Parts: sequence; structure tokens; C-alpha cells
Amino acid sequence: MGKALARFFCAQGARVAVHYNTSRVAAEELQNELGERCYIYQANLEIQDDIDRLFTEIIRDHQHVDILFNTVGSFIYKPFDEVTVREFDEVIQTNLQATFACSKAVLPGMIARNSGHIINFGCAGADRLPIKELTSPYYIAKTGIIMLTKIMAKTYAPHGLHINAISPGILENSVADVAVIPAGRRATFEDICHAAAYLLSPEADYCNGTNLEISGGWTP
Repeated sequence: MGKALARFFCAQGARVAVHYNTSRVAAEELQNELGERCYIYQANLEIQDDIDRLFTEIIRDHQHVDILFNTVGSFIYKPFDEVTVREFDEVIQTNLQATFACSKAVLPGMIARNSGHIINFGCAGADRLPIKELTSPYYIAKTGIIMLTKIMAKTYAPHGLHINAISPGILENSVADVAVIPAGRRATFEDICHAAAYLLSPEADYCNGTNLEISGGWTP
């Protein structure tokens, strides 16, 4: 998803700062593909010092951040009674806590400029508290992200900031059966990019705290 967003908005003329943790080769390949508008930065978003360093480097190189996409987050698929404390913690940290920490890193600059967008990534159904036996930690984290989006919007809208969420359904790289999707196909990364472009557009100026579900009618 991050790669698709980088490609899409780089094509629109944006400069993009791409974060990676261990996938350096893939990040370098993307940088080579996109050229001088793409910059790559390494950090482990489970470590606060890494997050601080990441945004210090980005702001040093680009002065400020206009748009933050919080797409990172690990996934787990196993019966809930087999989930370890470490696995649960990792899912919460890389989804919910990383979203909060990265947002905190850019908020002071956005408030100072009275302008900025943060788009967080939830998942379809996360705002309806589904009980999913095999993906419970993930849905707990994503539900938290929807709540976080709404409280951040309420807090920072008076400062000119727009903070929204996109909740994809079954994406094109999923192995899920298309037959369960009312629209008859998986969501493409382009579908998500177009949703993001709308939230960043003047036409969506009054969208704040919005959770835009892109799922083709599918619900978990």
C-alpha cells in the first residue's frame, strides 16, 4: 500500500519520503523507479528513538511534512487462544502505537503552519467492533486507529488540520475468495489511492474525523 501511494502521489508531483524497516532493497528499487522526487528513510517504528530520528531526518531534508500516511502495521492470523503476549504487543505497537507516535512527530509543525493532513489506515468493519477469532489483535488495533483518528480530528481541526482514515476491504494482493465480495472483485491499490486523493482535495475540506471504507460492500 505504501509503495502504491508513493507511486501515485509522486506522479501527481509530490515529493515522497518513503519509510522502510528491513526492506532496504525494495525501498532502493522504488527510489530508482521514481527518481529524484522519492527519498527513503530507515526506522523501526516499534522504537521511539527510531521514530524521533526518522522525522528529524525528514524535516531536516524537506523542512516540513504536509501529508502523513500511517500505513504500517503487522498482521496475525491464528486462533486467539494461541496468540502470545509478544505477538499481541507487536500487532498493537506496529499498528496503533506507531500511528500515534508518527502523528505526534508531525503535529507541532502542522499546527505551526495551520495546515496539514494525516490519513490513518484502518480496515473494513473496524468501526463496528467485529469479533474475529483468527484476527482479533489486528481488529483491536484497527478499531483503536479509528478512535484515534476521531479524537485527533476533534483536537486539531481548530488548528486547520485534517485527520481522516481509510479502511480498505479485501485488497488485490489478498488470497480471500472474490465470491464473498458484493462488488465481485478485490479492491485495487488504485481504488485506495483515489480515496486518499479525494480526502486531500478541496472538495473534502469538511471531512475531518471521517473513516472512508473502501470495501466494495464487503463486511467482515
